[in-house]
Amino acid sequence: MPFVQLITKLSNKRKSSTKSKYSLICMTDCLEIVFQYLVEDQGTLHSCILVNRTWCRLAIPILWSDPFKNMRRKDSIRTYISCLENSEKSLLIKESIQIPDCNSKALFDYPKYLQIFKCNHFSQILENYVNTIETQLDLGKVYMIIASIIMDMIFKRSKGLRIFKYEHNHAPSQKIIYTLDHLLFSFNNNTLNSAGGNRSIAPYIPLSKLTSLTFLAYIVNEENYAKIWSNFFNTLAKLAINIQEIIINFPTHDENNSFKEVFPAISNLIKSQISLKSFEMNRIDCSTIDQEIIDALTTTQANSLRNFKINGEIKFTSLIQLLENCKNLKSISMHKLSRCEDKSRNDEKLVNLSIPSLEKFYHWNPLLQFQYQTNNADEEIILIFKMASMSLKKFACSFFNRDIFRAINKYCVNLTHLCLFITSDSLERTASVLPFMNTLSYLYLESPKVDIILFRSNMLQLLGSSIPETLNHLCLNLFISLRFLRDFLICCNTKLSTLEIYGVADATYKFAAYISDYYDRNDQLRLLKLDRNLFLKFNSFLGHLHQKKVGFEVVESCKPTLFDEN
Repeated sequence: MPFVQLITKLSNKRKSSTKSKYSLICMTDCLEIVFQYLVEDQGTLHSCILVNRTWCRLAIPILWSDPFKNMRRKDSIRTYISCLENSEKSLLIKESIQIPDCNSKALFDYPKYLQIFKCNHFSQILENYVNTIETQLDLGKVYMIIASIIMDMIFKRSKGLRIFKYEHNHAPSQKIIYTLDHLLFSFNNNTLNSAGGNRSIAPYIPLSKLTSLTFLAYIVNEENYAKIWSNFFNTLAKLAINIQEIIINFPTHDENNSFKEVFPAISNLIKSQISLKSFEMNRIDCSTIDQEIIDALTTTQANSLRNFKINGEIKFTSLIQLLENCKNLKSISMHKLSRCEDKSRNDEKLVNLSIPSLEKFYHWNPLLQFQYQTNNADEEIILIFKMASMSLKKFACSFFNRDIFRAINKYCVNLTHLCLFITSDSLERTASVLPFMNTLSYLYLESPKVDIILFRSNMLQLLGSSIPETLNHLCLNLFISLRFLRDFLICCNTKLSTLEIYGVADATYKFAAYISDYYDRNDQLRLLKLDRNLFLKFNSFLGHLHQKKVGFEVVESCKPTLFDEN
C-alpha cells in the first residue's frame, strides 16, 4: 500500500475511534514527525499536499524549507514573487518586468518557511528564470532588481533560517554577492537605492536560528572584495549570534596580501557568537592563520569550541594556545604544523597541562602528492601525544618515523582510528608496529603513485599479515599492481566487516576471484567499497556469482572514507 494511502487510512481510523480534540492534536504531531523523515522524498510530500488541509499545512513548510535545492526549478522564484508586498510588485511593474498573477495572493507565506539558503543555487535558478522573461530591458538589470527585492524579503521574513551558504565562484554568483552586500550595507539605514529610486525597508529580523555559516570564495574578480567580505561578516555579527558552525574558504592566491583586511571582521563575527562549536578555515598564501582569529576563539569560545580545522599551516604556539584555553576541544585538523622555534619552551609544563577532551588529531594534507616530504614537526606531534595521552582515539599523519611510532604505542593506548601514508621505505617499519596496536578498529593506508615501481611482493605479504585482529574497517588507497593486492589479501587473516579498495593499476577479471577467495576465508565481510574501475571489473566477471553470496554488499565509491566521516 502506498505511503500516503496507508497514513490516510490510519488517520481516518483514528478520527473515527474518538472525537477528542486531544487525539487529533496527537495525530497532527505524529504526522509532523513522520513528514520530517520525508524531507528528501519530494514526490511523496507533494502527494501529501493533496490529501487534506491538515496534511497540506504540515507538508508545505518542509517542502519550502530549502526551495532552491533543485537548480532546475523555476517555480520557486515565481512563487516568491507572488509573496511580495504590493509596493514591491509595483516596483517590478514600473520597471516593465512581467510578473505572474500580480493581483493574486499566495496561499502561504513561503519565505517564512525558509531554513536553508544557498546563494549559488539561488543565483543559478534566478538566472534561468530571468532568461524566460520577455522584456526590452537588459537582462542583467532585471536580474539585479529581482535579486534585490527577493533577498530583501528573505532577510525581513525568514525567521527560521538555519543554514546560510555564501558561494562566490561564477558570474551569476558575483551579481548575487554584489546585491547581498548592498542589502547588508543598508541594514542600519532605512532606505535602499534601487533602479526605481529610494524605497523604505523594514529593519532586518535577527537571524536567531542561524546555526551554520559556510563562506566559499573561489574567485576574486572585483577590486574591493576585501571591503565587501568585511562588510558581510560585520553585518552578520549583528544579525546572528547563535551560529555553531563556521566554514570559511578564501581563494588560494592573494598577490596583494589583502585577505588580512578581512580577518578583523571574521574575529568580530566569532566574538559575537554565544556558543560556537566548530570553526574551519583554509590557509591564506600570505601567512599562517592570523593570530587575531586564534585570540577571538580562545577568549570568547573557550568553553564551547569542539572542532577546529585549518586547511593549511598553523603555528605550534597557536595550537598550544587553543589546547590550553579550549578545554572541551575534541578535534583538531591541519595540513601542516610548523616547528616551534622557541628555545625556552617548557615541555614538562605543557605535558602537565593535560587535554583529556582531545579525541582526534589530524595532521594530513590531502592536496599534496608526496605527503612524506611535508612533515617537519615530529617533536611537536609527540608532545601533543603526551598531552592528550589516553583520550586520543583518532590520528592521521603524513609521515611516521620510529619515534612517532614508539610514542603512539606508549601514550595512545586507546587509539581506534589511524590514517597512514606509507612509502616503499616506510612499509616494513609500519608492518612491524601494526600488530601491537590491539585497539584499532579502523585503518586507512595510502601510498604515492611514484612508489608503484618500488613496492615488492614480499612487502605486501608482510603488510597483509600485520593487520591487527581487532580491525573491522580497512581502507586501501595504495597504488599497487593487482598481483600485489592478491598477495596482501592472501596474507590478511583479519576478519574485516568493511573493506575499501582504490587505485589498483592493472585490474582484470582476476580481481573478482581474489575478493571471492578472501570472502571464503572471511564470512564477516559485509561491505565492499570499490573505485569505479574496480567496481566495473567486479560486476562484469563476478556479479552473477555474487548474487548467490548475499553475505556482503558491493558499492561504487568515488573517494575513500576517512575516519572523520566514519
